[in-house]
Amino acid sequence: MFDPMSLASSLAALDFSLLKEPPWSTLFILGISVAISLVTTIANRIVIDLDEYRRWMVESRHLQKELMDAMRSGNQRRIAKLQKRQQDMMKTQQKMMMNQWKTMIFTFIPFLLIWQVLTKFFSGVTAVAEMPFKVPWIAPQGTLSFWTWYLFCSAFTSIMLRRILGLSIEIEPKES
Repeated sequence: MFDPMSLASSLAALDFSLLKEPPWSTLFILGISVAISLVTTIANRIVIDLDEYRRWMVESRHLQKELMDAMRSGNQRRIAKLQKRQQDMMKTQQKMMMNQWKTMIFTFIPFLLIWQVLTKFFSGVTAVAEMPFKVPWIAPQGTLSFWTWYLFCSAFTSIMLRRILGLSIEIEPKES
C-alpha cells in the first residue's frame, strides 16, 4: 500500500545538496524547465484547435501587411474596410486567447508550488550555472543565478517544444 508519509520521510532523508552545485544544478534546472514546458505545451496542444489557430495566424499576418500597405498608399476606403476586418479578427483572437488562458490556469498552480520549493532549495546559492564567457548585466562573473538560468532554460525549451509539437507557425508571404 502506498504511504505518502513514508515517501515524504524517505525523500527528506536523502541528501540533495549535490544538486545545488554546477554542473548538477545546471542539469537539474534544465530538466525542471523541460518538464514544465512540456506539460504546458502539451496542454496547449490539446486545448487549441490547430487548424483554426494556423488559419487565424496566417490571415492575421496578411491582414496586418495589407493594412500597412493601405496606410502607406493613403487609400482611406481600403483602410476603413481593412480596419473592419481587423475588428472581426480581434474577436477571433480573444476566443483563441481564452483557450490558452484555460491551460494556463491549470498549469500555473503546480508551477507556483514547484517554484516555491525550488526557491527555498536554492536560497543562498549564488551560482547554479557557469558561462564559458562573461556577459555584462547578465553574468558579469561568468556565472548564472537560479532565476537567470531558469529563465534562459524556460525560454529555450518553450520555443523548441512549441516547434516540435507544431504550435509555432511559419507564415509564408502571400502571393499577389
